[in-house]
Amino acid sequence: HIPSLGGAWGGLLCLLLLSSCLKDQDDYFSESPSERLVNTMQHVKQLLRSAEYGWEFEYYPDRDLSYGGLVYIMKFDSLTATVACSLVPDSTYTSYYKMTNDNGPVLTFDTYNPLLHYFSTPSATEYEAKGGEFEFVIDSIADDQIVLYGKKTRNTMYLRRLTAPADDYSAKTIRIFDNFIERFTGTIGGIETEGKFNLSSKRLVVATPTDTITNCFTYTDYGIRFYRPMHIGNATVQTFAFDPETQQLTCLDKGYENITLQGIPFDEQTMALKDYAGNYALRYDGTKSARVSITVNRIDGSLILSGLSPMYNLQLTYDYDTGDLKLSPQVVGEYNGRTVYFVSYGSDGGHVWLADDASFTIKWNKNKYYPAFNFQATNPQLYNCDSALLVMVYTNEEGQLTAAVMDDGAWLTNNSPLIQNIRSLTKLRN
Repeated sequence: HIPSLGGAWGGLLCLLLLSSCLKDQDDYFSESPSERLVNTMQHVKQLLRSAEYGWEFEYYPDRDLSYGGLVYIMKFDSLTATVACSLVPDSTYTSYYKMTNDNGPVLTFDTYNPLLHYFSTPSATEYEAKGGEFEFVIDSIADDQIVLYGKKTRNTMYLRRLTAPADDYSAKTIRIFDNFIERFTGTIGGIETEGKFNLSSKRLVVATPTDTITNCFTYTDYGIRFYRPMHIGNATVQTFAFDPETQQLTCLDKGYENITLQGIPFDEQTMALKDYAGNYALRYDGTKSARVSITVNRIDGSLILSGLSPMYNLQLTYDYDTGDLKLSPQVVGEYNGRTVYFVSYGSDGGHVWLADDASFTIKWNKNKYYPAFNFQATNPQLYNCDSALLVMVYTNEEGQLTAAVMDDGAWLTNNSPLIQNIRSLTKLRN
């Protein structure tokens, strides 16, 4: 029996015990905290350099996960990282990186890299960029995987050691991207489920008889991986292989490899992201036309319209439910220190609008094989736009914000800054 000790004797005993514990803890670590941190940072750099084929970096920008995930492929040396995007072939950029201390080890990419800084570079219309970042706190370290989280977003991300050349990884990922499905049906954890993908924002909505689950994902060389594990019935699933031939998703998570979901491809009434790509005739002002092209920006899921001028491109967004496109006023470049805007214009009254909702809705004709899109004002009650104009915005000598119509011929469409009475986009068969 040990008698109870109170008062000063009890306090003395606690101090003695605490002192003993701290001494044991100090004895356990042969290095000081600062020395351990330096050694950890050196270990991470050595680990990064040790990968023969480099690393896949599963990256999630934006606090709201608006763009889903993206895989960058990285090869490190002692000072630089050579970065590629798994969905952008034949495009690599090299920039510097370093390990820093900010209450723990932080992997920082502090010199500009067009791929890696795509989501974190602000513009005149996105002063906070797209919610990306370039500083990542190291959370845990293993030989073939480093877990990190974004310093600003706190989004969990992963560096995984590649086991095959980066070109092979990219080719397989693009094949999956180009052949991916719209929906799936099947049984998960004993529960009948249906899922619908938004391939632009890389999001999934899963419906069960009792619940609706929303998740986002990234494409990989074997299929897709979800940001969060999904708990459905008696199963927890996160990683799926995709077979473009059978259109099936097969779970790869341990213990649930028997889960197979049947994919449903886009039908003749539904446009997949890749279906928008091609050459078009933009018709306007009665009989005038311009040959333009639409390409898919696989990085952020947007569509790019080019061909109005060699000096700029336009970004389109689209509605996955209707297939319609949207063209909003936007910054398209710089000219002699002036910001160049593609703006909406109303012929009736000569009004110019820069607001995002002064946009055009470009309505699809619901024909996937001979697609055409007709322009109409999105909000005609507020912005009765029917045309587009190229203008320059700048501050004059009196300090006043001023706009002027673009007059440099290289920027013009058919020798004019005005695209009058825009009518339609019609896909060309070539």
